[in-house]
Amino acid sequence: VTPNQVFFDPGYVMVSGRRIQNWSNESYGAVTFTDIVKKSLNTGFAQVGLSLGAEKMMHYTRVFGFGERTGIDLPGEEEGILFNADDMRDSDIATTAIGQSIAVTPLQLVTAMAAIANGGTLMHPYIVREIRNPDGSVYEARAPREIRRVLEPTVDRTLIGLLEQVVASGGGKKAEVKGYRIAGKTGTAQKIRRETAGYLEGRYIASFCGFAPVEDPIFTVLVMIDDPRGGDFYGGQIAAPVASRIFTQLLRYAHVEPSSNTFAETTSETEKGRSDDEEKRMEAAATPPEGKAVVPDFTGLSLREAARLAELRGLTFESEGTGAAVSQSLSVNDIVDQGERVKVYFHPT
Repeated sequence: VTPNQVFFDPGYVMVSGRRIQNWSNESYGAVTFTDIVKKSLNTGFAQVGLSLGAEKMMHYTRVFGFGERTGIDLPGEEEGILFNADDMRDSDIATTAIGQSIAVTPLQLVTAMAAIANGGTLMHPYIVREIRNPDGSVYEARAPREIRRVLEPTVDRTLIGLLEQVVASGGGKKAEVKGYRIAGKTGTAQKIRRETAGYLEGRYIASFCGFAPVEDPIFTVLVMIDDPRGGDFYGGQIAAPVASRIFTQLLRYAHVEPSSNTFAETTSETEKGRSDDEEKRMEAAATPPEGKAVVPDFTGLSLREAARLAELRGLTFESEGTGAAVSQSLSVNDIVDQGERVKVYFHPT
């Protein structure tokens, strides 16, 4: 996946009967991967996950340290819960890609984000750097210890650029601190039912995790608000402002000078608005998940138009009747295998 790779966001997709929709309930049409990250578009992340497949996605999830203890010098650490790639259905892949169906610890989130800040190297976390005797001599000291490289430097720089855009002009904008470059990502997780499967209605954990300053990272900050009350429950709305205040104090404490090269905010195509022709060109270039097809809405199309659209989407087309399309056998926005048969029913206008 590249930052400028185009995907189509219909507002929601159906994967193995599971509806996945954007937090805003809006559809943004043709979007780049950069837009998906900045706006936290669940439909886009689901399609990216399906493109990667279970094995590759879970491999990188584990490489970043999820699903294993960090080994920090504190008792009671949990491993978290991840899928076995061999057991995953398409719906599991899609929900994992948007951060559901798995359980991770705050410490795992921090060490993963710190790995990005550290140029793509996962580090072993520790609480105390050194213990000194009353006379000032060092009794015990710990030095930074690498666990493994998780990203190549070029890929890491690209990812940092995406995360910086989240704060500069995306869903994490309320985490910004004037004069400083901050990178990060928002999160809004539904709370799991402890007694039975599924999620608690209207119960969330809002979060923001990021690092600063981008050009020479010193601090990684994670803010999690458990079960927020009062209306807003999105990470970008209530956790990001807290992170901003924390970063402000930390940067002042460390005497970090404001950046002389602040992030140049650019307005994406989706924010500027596109002409109809531009929208059509981007939609035509949209990348479906590998081996998959997103079922379009055939309503109102002629038989020839419907057949052409089915061919473009990689679907096997069948028809019944004449005139304009009035219904179809597959649901709109369903993500199905390439070559799946779709029957479109026509009626004279």
